[in-house]
Parts: sequence; C-alpha cells; structure tokens
Amino acid sequence: MSDQTILQKEITEAQKDTDRLEYFSDPIIAIAATLLVFDLHPPRAESLGDMTLLDGIFHQWTSYVAFTISFLFIGISWAAHHDMFRYIRRTTHILIINLFFLMAIALQPFSTALLAEHYGRPEERTAALVYYGILLMASLSYNAIWLYAAHGGLVDKNLDPRLRNALSLEHSFAPALHAVALLVAIWSVPLSFVPLSLVYLLFTLPRVTERWAAKSARETLLKKGRDAPQ
Repeated sequence: MSDQTILQKEITEAQKDTDRLEYFSDPIIAIAATLLVFDLHPPRAESLGDMTLLDGIFHQWTSYVAFTISFLFIGISWAAHHDMFRYIRRTTHILIINLFFLMAIALQPFSTALLAEHYGRPEERTAALVYYGILLMASLSYNAIWLYAAHGGLVDKNLDPRLRNALSLEHSFAPALHAVALLVAIWSVPLSFVPLSLVYLLFTLPRVTERWAAKSARETLLKKGRDAPQ
C-alpha cells in the first residue's frame, strides 16, 4: 500500500470520526432553534378587549425580541461549531465536552422564555442571570472543545500555528463578553444587552483574525518557495 493511499485512508477515517459528532449535534441545535417559536403566542381575540390586534402584538414585544436574540445565538453557534470542525480531525474526549455545549443550546428555549416572561418585572435580574449563565456555559464549553483539540493534537497537523492561535483568540471573545453581560445584569438588565450585541456583531462580521492568519501562512509558503534551491 502506497503512502498516498495510507494518507487518504487516514483522512477518510478522520472525517468519519468528526462527521458522527456533527451528525449528532446538528439535529439537537436545529430542534432547539425550532422550539423557540413555541413561546410566541398570537394575541387571542377575546383577550384584546379595547386593544387593536397591533396593540396586542406590540404588548408581547419582549417575547419577539427574546426569540430573535436566541435564534441568532443558536444560528451563529451552529455556524461556528461547523466551522471549527473543519480543522478538527479526531474527537476522543471532545464528545463529552460537546455534550455540555449541546446541553446549553438545548436550554435556550427555557432561558429565553424565562427572560421574556420576567423582563421589566421584579424578578428580571434573576431571569437575566439564568439566561446569561446558560449563554456562558455554551461559549465556555465551545472554547473547551477547541482548546482541547488544539493542544491535544486533534487538529489538522498542517494547520498553521498562527491560524490556530488567531482562532483561539477569536473564540475567547464570546465567553468574555457573556461574562461581562452577566455582571452588568446584576446592576442593569437593559444595559447588559450591550455586550451581548457585541458578541453577535463580532461573529457575523468577516473573520478578520482568520483571514489575517491565512494570509500570513500563504506569504510564508511563497517565501519558502522562493528560497528553496532550484
């Protein structure tokens, strides 16, 4: 068996290993995103009273905002999770860490409904702390997956170290901002949405650090090609 055949077999087996994890994760994430809609209740005709239907819809604005925020979080988490496993070749104990990530995602419908129900009421702070605590659990477990893989030899051995470090830095922003949001919520729940919005802004913009590292890696390869003996 040639070296090329052995290498191709190793790559195929590695892809199967991570594919099984992603095939398990994707439905859980999709179901969690779908369950969010069950907390959106259309205003019933008999409960409108003197209000118009538009007034009734606006009266439930907290549910709509909470749904939008959590749906975006789950969507971004899914995209980031998928992107991360482009670099991971084997799983091992990542399977266990990934369960904590999925647990936090599965709890999103509960924490979202809790925050929507209590926002603007006496227990809004408690509801916000639960909400941010679950977000923090998701982002910390996500980072744990990446750090375990990056430092445990589970990533692609050809991954440029600068790209690996850039991704590690980029991933660390989410738990940092979630922790800030949780602390701010102790003082002011409305203001806590500022650091939360920065998380969404950061991960919906082009991946600046990854692009920078990839560019540096290409420049290094070109330099090696120029310096190689003819």
